Amino acid sequence: MVCPLGAQGAKKNFRVLGANVKDYALRLVVVLLVALAVPVAVNGQDWKGRVDLDGSVTNAAGEGLSGSTVTAVYLETGTGPTQEFAGGNGDFDLDDLKAGMWQITVNGTHLGYIISQREVEVLPRGNEDLAFVLPAMQDLVAEASADMAARNYSGAREKYQMLLFSLPNNVNLHGAIAQTYEAEDMLSEALSEYDAMLAWWADVTPPTDPGLPVEIGMQAMMMAGDAGLYQRMHGYVNGLGRPLPSDWVTAFIDLSANTLMEREEYGHAIRVLGVAIRRSSNTAMPYYYRGMARVQSNRQSGEENYEPAADDFQRFIDLSPNDSAQKRQAIDLLTKIRPQ
Repeated sequence: MVCPLGAQGAKKNFRVLGANVKDYALRLVVVLLVALAVPVAVNGQDWKGRVDLDGSVTNAAGEGLSGSTVTAVYLETGTGPTQEFAGGNGDFDLDDLKAGMWQITVNGTHLGYIISQREVEVLPRGNEDLAFVLPAMQDLVAEASADMAARNYSGAREKYQMLLFSLPNNVNLHGAIAQTYEAEDMLSEALSEYDAMLAWWADVTPPTDPGLPVEIGMQAMMMAGDAGLYQRMHGYVNGLGRPLPSDWVTAFIDLSANTLMEREEYGHAIRVLGVAIRRSSNTAMPYYYRGMARVQSNRQSGEENYEPAADDFQRFIDLSPNDSAQKRQAIDLLTKIRPQ
């Protein structure tokens, strides 16, 4: 079947009318969170021993990051001493620790730097001093953008993930990470990042712009369809709100005509267009494409009942006052299905 929209390569652009989601991902604004000095809960003294662990926190230039917080957790019990603050030269001292595996977390977000976390085996006879070098968050954003421009997508992703670990409330970072996966055609992984964005907006904090969940949902819908992840695609379709503006309905048509019907996935196209019709019942074009999908589905399966297709063509004609190639084709097919 010839693609009715005549846009053979459209699906590769994941085109969605309105604001482009890739532009949205580039509107990344790093919000510097204020880290609260909350002491780690202490369960008795089951972490306490006789080993001291010293270290330092600096930036990339070697300058001490005074005021960075240092938290130590004894992994065997999940407890540890009260949170420490790095001193004037960025030095810190963790005293009276048990030998064993510890998780050390250094937080510089309130100073404009990231969170760094590592597991350390504290030895009975003591360790060499630990050295934490924290990149500035704004530097990581700039470096990630440079990596994207150089098509070093994995490098950009690593930096965005470091930022996300430090700023878990910055949902924009999921969009930036999704962009790196999409550039490498890792569409399932990109969709997982979009899922995280949608879940955050649904369960935690709605976005300032209420249109963003629809925008991201449309992007995910198109991407899942292109990847052949049809059940996932239908999940995004069903998750979109109602009613849909007419320009968003065009995205449903694009997905159905330029992806699903080209692949002869007529059943999936009929389902997608059915949602578009339920959400925007007075928009003409979804009826035309659903009618065409039903005709092709019947030809594929040998089904002889063309009445549902005829109903779609009739509704399309009723909603289309102006002459068009699609209207003439719908009239021709309707006449063949229901000869006078």
